[in-house]
Amino acid sequence: MVAKIAGKFLMETDWLKLWRKLALVGPPTSSSELAKRYKVHAHKRNERPDQLLDFILREIDGETTVLDIGAGSGRWTIPLAQTAKTVTAIEPSSDMVDNLRRNIASAKLNNVQITQSSWENAIVETHDIAVCAHAMYTSPDLASFVRKIERYTTRTCYLAIRLPPFDGIIGELSLSIYGRHHDSPNAIIAYNALCSIGIYANVLVESDNYHWADTTFEEAFTRAKRHLRLQSSTTYDTLIRDTLAKRLSLLNNCYVWPDGIRSALLWWSPSPISK
Repeated sequence: MVAKIAGKFLMETDWLKLWRKLALVGPPTSSSELAKRYKVHAHKRNERPDQLLDFILREIDGETTVLDIGAGSGRWTIPLAQTAKTVTAIEPSSDMVDNLRRNIASAKLNNVQITQSSWENAIVETHDIAVCAHAMYTSPDLASFVRKIERYTTRTCYLAIRLPPFDGIIGELSLSIYGRHHDSPNAIIAYNALCSIGIYANVLVESDNYHWADTTFEEAFTRAKRHLRLQSSTTYDTLIRDTLAKRLSLLNNCYVWPDGIRSALLWWSPSPISK
């Protein structure tokens, strides 16, 4: 799309197209590797408060039915089921489902129904609310993904999505290498993409940013290449090393990044037109 501002023509960002492009970038990851990575990240997040989950829990009660899309091993499923009437957990990975079943059994819950399926292929009943926490990144058609959520939700739709820092190193490198600040699907892209299809979401941002930290410079270098999907290329190694040397802070024998772990919650009431 082209817009005319102050007599000049500028290209407007097609946010849905950008989401699709970033969602399709990168080599496929096995379900076992995803399960292993998810377990590590879930453990780290369990060590600190979850403001976004707490916000949702305050909005539900023992009469609420919940649809949990991309439930993983149950980091949100378990507390949701402890509060809600029922939870339907959608999860495509067999490894994740095995972990989820064990965690549900350990929590002694009997109000969780598990459907092993991608969201795109899932067959579900209508629920009061739907939540999707960090499970939409590999779905290229965000509009269809969200519209399906709306069709099976009567009250509120919630998306929890990573929010990159405005001054992040990865964003700076991505801009230099790819010509865009965004290295992967995120809350900024999602919010604007939703606006482009007539969904004007509310936003809650976590107040704390938990910064990445690496014990060696080489670990930081490896992290940067992984996020930029440049593991098999040496073309930008000098740029990456120079940028890291300039931007990282050495604190308590660790290389601390301005980048870190922060998420935003987007939520809205589904429109009758979308059903």
